[in-house]
Amino acid sequence: MAMAAFSFMLAACGNNQAKQEQQGQKEQNDDKNKQEVVEEQIQKEDLHSPALDEIRSVWKKKPLSGVAVDGKTDIVSFASVFCNAFPNFDANQAFVDYLKDPDAEYDKFRDVDIQKQNGYIFCNCRAVVGCDLMTCYWNCDNGHKLVAFDMVEEEDEPEIYDQLLLFYDYDPDTDQMNPAPALVETIEKAMAKYDFYEVGLPDEGKDIHITGEDRVNGEYHNYIYRWNGNGFDLEKTDK
Repeated sequence: MAMAAFSFMLAACGNNQAKQEQQGQKEQNDDKNKQEVVEEQIQKEDLHSPALDEIRSVWKKKPLSGVAVDGKTDIVSFASVFCNAFPNFDANQAFVDYLKDPDAEYDKFRDVDIQKQNGYIFCNCRAVVGCDLMTCYWNCDNGHKLVAFDMVEEEDEPEIYDQLLLFYDYDPDTDQMNPAPALVETIEKAMAKYDFYEVGLPDEGKDIHITGEDRVNGEYHNYIYRWNGNGFDLEKTDK
């Protein structure tokens, strides 16, 4: 009987030690995972564009007024007000300069595509690396317009790969573009698990196409934000 009790105690001690080792290993793994998340976040931030970070820090508190020209709005008037408000991003300044004089010589490569009928603009101002602006708008069921601006900067030295997608709600009664951060945060939250994501604003149609890039596994996942009249419904598709 005493021998059985002693054996039981040894088994119990062994089980406790095994549980402690498992718990210790779990804590080490948790710490490692947390550290990897922190390092990944730091790596992403290291690739940030100073110009886009400056816009990130202020745009939510900065409504944009004076959009209508002679009582009318179009994609050019939306883009003009936005780019004049944030000229620190090179593509925005390139578009402002283009509007002043489309035929003037420019000291950097510049490509501007204005599609008024489709409500779409693309502006690139560098030849080797990327500094792009895309913008478009949607007519909402409530009489407002939703305006999107997507800015991308890619540099080799210093290494930069950064992208910023913003939305504004244009109210024709006040002639003001009001920041719409909730929509931005919804998309950023959905894409947070990816190393990077690429946005395709529509030059035709009404839906936004986004590709999330998982560099660790070498995978790309495609999403469609389908226009519903006042916002978007998310649909994942790898087709």
